[in-house]
Amino acid sequence: KEDCRNQGSVLLVPWDQDELEFLNESLQKPTRHFWISLSVPVARMAWMWENGSDLNQDWSALGRALGQSGACGTLKRNEIDPQNCKTRLQWICQRESVEI
Repeated sequence: KEDCRNQGSVLLVPWDQDELEFLNESLQKPTRHFWISLSVPVARMAWMWENGSDLNQDWSALGRALGQSGACGTLKRNEIDPQNCKTRLQWICQRESVEI
Protein backbone atom coordinates (compact mmCIF):
# COMPACT_ATOMS: atom_id res chain seq x y z
CA LYS A 1 0.00 0.00 0.00
CA GLU A 2 2.77 2.39 0.95
CA ASP A 3 4.64 1.94 -2.34
CA CYS A 4 1.46 2.60 -4.33
CA ARG A 5 0.68 5.72 -2.25
CA ASN A 6 4.24 6.99 -2.87
CA GLN A 7 3.49 6.75 -6.59
CA GLY A 8 0.18 8.60 -6.31
CA SER A 9 -1.83 5.43 -6.78
CA VAL A 10 -3.56 2.66 -4.79
CA LEU A 11 -3.42 -1.12 -4.77
CA LEU A 12 -5.45 -2.61 -7.60
CA VAL A 13 -9.23 -2.85 -7.21
CA PRO A 14 -10.51 -5.08 -10.05
CA TRP A 15 -14.23 -4.31 -10.31
CA ASP A 16 -15.53 -7.36 -12.14
CA GLN A 17 -14.67 -10.73 -13.66
CA ASP A 18 -13.99 -9.10 -17.06
CA GLU A 19 -11.27 -6.93 -15.54
CA LEU A 20 -9.72 -10.00 -13.88
CA GLU A 21 -9.64 -11.73 -17.26
CA PHE A 22 -8.08 -8.64 -18.89
CA LEU A 23 -5.38 -8.57 -16.20
CA ASN A 24 -4.77 -12.28 -16.67
CA GLU A 25 -4.09 -11.72 -20.37
CA SER A 26 -2.06 -8.53 -19.77
CA LEU A 27 0.17 -10.30 -17.25
CA GLN A 28 0.54 -13.20 -19.71
CA LYS A 29 -1.17 -15.79 -17.51
CA PRO A 30 0.89 -15.21 -14.37
CA THR A 31 1.78 -18.14 -12.15
CA ARG A 32 2.69 -15.83 -9.26
CA HIS A 33 0.41 -14.06 -6.82
CA PHE A 34 0.10 -10.25 -6.85
CA TRP A 35 -1.29 -8.22 -3.94
CA ILE A 36 -4.50 -6.29 -4.60
CA SER A 37 -6.45 -4.02 -2.21
CA LEU A 38 -8.69 -6.74 -0.78
CA SER A 39 -8.53 -7.92 2.82
CA VAL A 40 -10.51 -9.27 5.74
CA PRO A 41 -9.73 -6.80 8.54
CA VAL A 42 -9.26 -8.17 12.04
CA ALA A 43 -12.60 -8.67 13.84
CA ARG A 44 -14.48 -9.10 10.52
CA MET A 45 -15.36 -12.16 8.51
CA ALA A 46 -16.10 -10.50 5.18
CA TRP A 47 -13.85 -9.32 2.35
CA MET A 48 -13.43 -5.55 2.13
CA TRP A 49 -11.71 -3.28 -0.40
CA GLU A 50 -9.17 -0.73 0.81
CA ASN A 51 -11.69 2.05 0.19
CA GLY A 52 -14.02 0.46 2.80
CA SER A 53 -16.57 -1.07 0.42
CA ASP A 54 -17.57 -4.70 0.78
CA LEU A 55 -16.75 -7.25 -1.90
CA ASN A 56 -19.61 -8.55 -4.04
CA GLN A 57 -19.65 -12.21 -2.93
CA ASP A 58 -21.21 -13.28 -6.24
CA TRP A 59 -17.82 -13.16 -7.98
CA SER A 60 -17.10 -16.59 -9.40
CA ALA A 61 -13.39 -16.00 -8.77
CA LEU A 62 -14.05 -16.10 -5.03
CA GLY A 63 -15.98 -19.34 -4.93
CA ARG A 64 -13.55 -21.02 -2.54
CA ALA A 65 -12.00 -17.93 -0.90
CA LEU A 66 -14.08 -17.55 2.23
CA GLY A 67 -13.28 -14.66 4.52
CA GLN A 68 -10.82 -15.40 7.29
CA SER A 69 -9.91 -12.62 9.71
CA GLY A 70 -6.48 -11.17 8.94
CA ALA A 71 -6.33 -12.54 5.37
CA CYS A 72 -5.38 -10.42 2.35
CA GLY A 73 -6.36 -10.88 -1.28
CA THR A 74 -4.01 -11.77 -4.11
CA LEU A 75 -4.57 -12.07 -7.82
CA LYS A 76 -3.35 -15.24 -9.54
CA ARG A 77 -4.56 -16.06 -13.03
CA ASN A 78 -8.32 -15.32 -13.06
CA GLU A 79 -8.77 -15.89 -9.35
CA ILE A 80 -8.54 -13.96 -6.14
CA ASP A 81 -6.89 -16.10 -3.48
CA PRO A 82 -6.53 -15.40 0.24
CA GLN A 83 -3.01 -15.24 1.65
CA ASN A 84 -1.41 -14.38 4.96
CA CYS A 85 -0.97 -10.60 4.86
CA LYS A 86 2.70 -10.90 5.88
CA THR A 87 3.65 -13.04 2.86
CA ARG A 88 6.22 -11.31 0.62
CA LEU A 89 4.74 -10.92 -2.87
CA GLN A 90 4.68 -8.48 -5.78
CA TRP A 91 1.79 -6.03 -6.10
CA ILE A 92 -0.21 -4.14 -8.69
CA CYS A 93 -0.95 -0.42 -8.34
CA GLN A 94 -3.55 1.56 -10.24
CA ARG A 95 -4.46 5.19 -10.68
CA GLU A 96 -7.08 7.06 -12.59
CA SER A 97 -6.27 7.85 -16.19
CA VAL A 98 -5.60 11.44 -17.16
CA GLU A 99 -6.57 12.97 -20.49
CA ILE A 100 -3.63 14.41 -22.36
